[in-house]
Amino acid sequence: MPEKEKRFRLLFENAPMPYQSLDEYGYFLDVNNRWLEILGYEDKNEVIGKWCGDILTPEFQKLFEKRFPIFKHICMIDGAEFDMIRKDGSIIKVSVTGRIQHDDDGNFICTHCIFQDITEEQKTTKALKESEKRYRRLSDATFESIFISEKGVCIEQNSAAEQMFGYTQEEAIGRNSTDWIVPEDRPTVLKHILSGDELAYEVNALRKNGTTFPCEIQGRQIKIEDKTIRFTALRDITNRKKAEEELRDSEERHRLIFEHSPLGIIRFDNKGIIIDCNNKFTELMGASKEVILGFNSLEDGPKKIRKTLKKALNGCTSHYVDAYTSVTGGKTSYIKALFNPVDPENIPTEVIATIEDITDRKIVEDRLAASEERFRLMAENAQDVIYRFSLAAEKYEYISSACQKVMGYEPEDFYADYTLMIKIVNEPWQSLIQKNWPNLMKGVISPVVEYKITHKSGEIKWMQQTNILLTDSGGKAIAIEGIVRDITDLKSALEKVELEKARAESASNTKSEFLANMSHEIRTPLNGIMGMLQLLQADNLSQKQIEYITAAMQASKRLNNVLSDILDLARVEAGKLSIQNTGFNPLKTMQHIYDMFRVTAQHSGLKLNLEIAPDVPEKIIGDDLRLQQILSNIVGNALKFTEKGSVTISAQKIHINQPDKTSILFIVSDTGAGIPDEQLNKLFESFTQASEGYTREHQGVGLGLAICKQLVTLMNGSISIESRMGEGSSFYISIPFTNSPTASISSKKKEIPKKALPLSGYKILVAEDERINRLYTKRYLESMGCDVETAENGQQALGLLSYKDFDLVLMDVQMPVMNGVEATKAIRKGEAGAHNKRIPIIAITAYAMENDKNNFMQSGMDDYIAKPVEQEKLHEVISSNVLNKRKENHSTLPPK
Repeated sequence: MPEKEKRFRLLFENAPMPYQSLDEYGYFLDVNNRWLEILGYEDKNEVIGKWCGDILTPEFQKLFEKRFPIFKHICMIDGAEFDMIRKDGSIIKVSVTGRIQHDDDGNFICTHCIFQDITEEQKTTKALKESEKRYRRLSDATFESIFISEKGVCIEQNSAAEQMFGYTQEEAIGRNSTDWIVPEDRPTVLKHILSGDELAYEVNALRKNGTTFPCEIQGRQIKIEDKTIRFTALRDITNRKKAEEELRDSEERHRLIFEHSPLGIIRFDNKGIIIDCNNKFTELMGASKEVILGFNSLEDGPKKIRKTLKKALNGCTSHYVDAYTSVTGGKTSYIKALFNPVDPENIPTEVIATIEDITDRKIVEDRLAASEERFRLMAENAQDVIYRFSLAAEKYEYISSACQKVMGYEPEDFYADYTLMIKIVNEPWQSLIQKNWPNLMKGVISPVVEYKITHKSGEIKWMQQTNILLTDSGGKAIAIEGIVRDITDLKSALEKVELEKARAESASNTKSEFLANMSHEIRTPLNGIMGMLQLLQADNLSQKQIEYITAAMQASKRLNNVLSDILDLARVEAGKLSIQNTGFNPLKTMQHIYDMFRVTAQHSGLKLNLEIAPDVPEKIIGDDLRLQQILSNIVGNALKFTEKGSVTISAQKIHINQPDKTSILFIVSDTGAGIPDEQLNKLFESFTQASEGYTREHQGVGLGLAICKQLVTLMNGSISIESRMGEGSSFYISIPFTNSPTASISSKKKEIPKKALPLSGYKILVAEDERINRLYTKRYLESMGCDVETAENGQQALGLLSYKDFDLVLMDVQMPVMNGVEATKAIRKGEAGAHNKRIPIIAITAYAMENDKNNFMQSGMDDYIAKPVEQEKLHEVISSNVLNKRKENHSTLPPK
């Protein structure tokens, strides 16, 4: 047995495979000589008792800790790979195979493991795999599609080909090698294959989906053993073709820029000969391109130009700024030239030069220099203080000598102490300056400021300071320049102006109040006069009586028109007349004006024409009523001053550069006597007529055209006149209107005119303090079949309403005891009974200013009639309001 163990030990020690034995904790029990040899140890005592993990790399040491318990459990390990650390620190890769030895009771004794050094084997395998991988990567990474074919049939393609053409590897193998080319180009490909031509050429390729693209193709045939293999590469040149096209376009654009540049451009060859130039350069030189091209500037140009050009030919950018006289054209200019070498690395090089004609700039610079000198002289003699303050240095760089007169201090005082300016400023401005000083140093300034200072003499003065911020090229604030002016006298003058303005406004308000009162006092008796005349017209009168009454009515209406004109002019001058913008149809407005004056024209033996251009829109936004007032005034004048012939009203669209606006030109032309030139300028003045003195042929106070002028101005328009004596006159009115929104005016539901109802049987209360007006209104309504009662003031009206039923109230506004507005508010509150809170109340008043109607309606009145009242208007308003009440109450008409 010992002999057998001896032989086993000898065999063990000299076995060709490295062997190791571990205890149950992974510590070495034994190793053989081959193990020592491979790991670089001389004696096994260096290893026995050492933990196995200590000779493994950190990664595999953790792996050993994890796997050793498993190894002990399953009792075997085959081909496990580990990285072991040799004694000299080098690392080897090993493949381990092992078993576990147990005693008869199954207890762990030791491990028996052998391993194989596979370091070189793995390197070789890895190198082979890397080589194959590199080849495949190289093939797949190329941008070209590569096809390998034998006898005209594809046997392999790279991934680029699969992506480019859409065929998978399986689909590509076995296809004809020309299937990737459009049919019309396949003969070209076959020709190159048969001729053995291996140079690149262009054809159109065909994808699987049928689309085509330009490509560059190149093929090569090689012998592999006994086979002829063809390698074909196809490159997609779509981008190159596009780039070539863009390059051609770019070259064309650059040529256009070159030719049309505002700067002269020249190209020199490396010997200084001009080989190209643009049109601007020929213009600067005063010579044709044929004369200039070929000129040797290095030999024949002026000395300074030769020196500048030579420097550029030698690779350095050079400049020329001076007067220059063209050798080829003899033209002298002051020029600025920049010579740029094309290829500074290879000298002599071509040169591109740009030439700018700065003759005008030079003249300006010379003038500026002279101007700066004049400025200095002016600044020193100016009445205002001119200064420059450096923000970086916090000091005055310049302050004119006027500071002595304006502030009482010498310039040297401010140079020595810049805070002197702050010290003489009065409160509250001084505190504001000190508070904002950090921001001021950053360039945050107010362009114009006003403040008070204390003059050195002790006098308080007003200053106005104008500031300009100066910045460097980077936008950083560096200085402030400005002017300080004494405005003490101006401030005093402005205070006087403000006082005068206040007085003027007070006078204007007084004027407006006077006109309002005048309107009331004139309209009230005028209403009585016209009312009585209208009552008389209803009686059986003789022809002469009818003539007298008609004349009296015309005179009354004329007086009413004059009063309206005066009030309109007063409202305009007081700024209390406003323009109301609503949607309307200008064609209907002009038709209305035409219809209004058609009968008048016929009675005068005149022809009235209406001409509207087709481009005049049917829908605009503006003040229709004011437009009617303007046109009716001018058309009325034209008919009045035209004895024979015609009057023409026309309109046409004027094109303006405002997409949201439409401007219309209205023209009123007549064939009248015309207006003298000396009167044209006065025509739009208030209370002015073309004919003056006691021999005027036509009546009027001369307010109509003045009001028209004011109204047109309020509508942002213009009015002008053209007239020739004996031939007639033409008025031109241009007014801009806002375009109407999409909603068509004409598409809106048209209101059916309300037909006046018979008034018979209605109970009406008339509240009127003026006896004649009260009598006229009562008599007229009674003639219409109404049951009428009257009250002399609002208090009486409330009393009557409290115990009698009425269908409607006609309420005067100005009355004693209780006025119409107070009475209306009381009725609406229910003080005349709950049943009367909704009774129709119509204001019938001599107040006719702009806001009167709105004020009355806001007080609770339902409608408004201005005195003097015409019977038709009164009938219409009463009928309309009673009809509205009937609709609200769902009642029937009263008995007749």
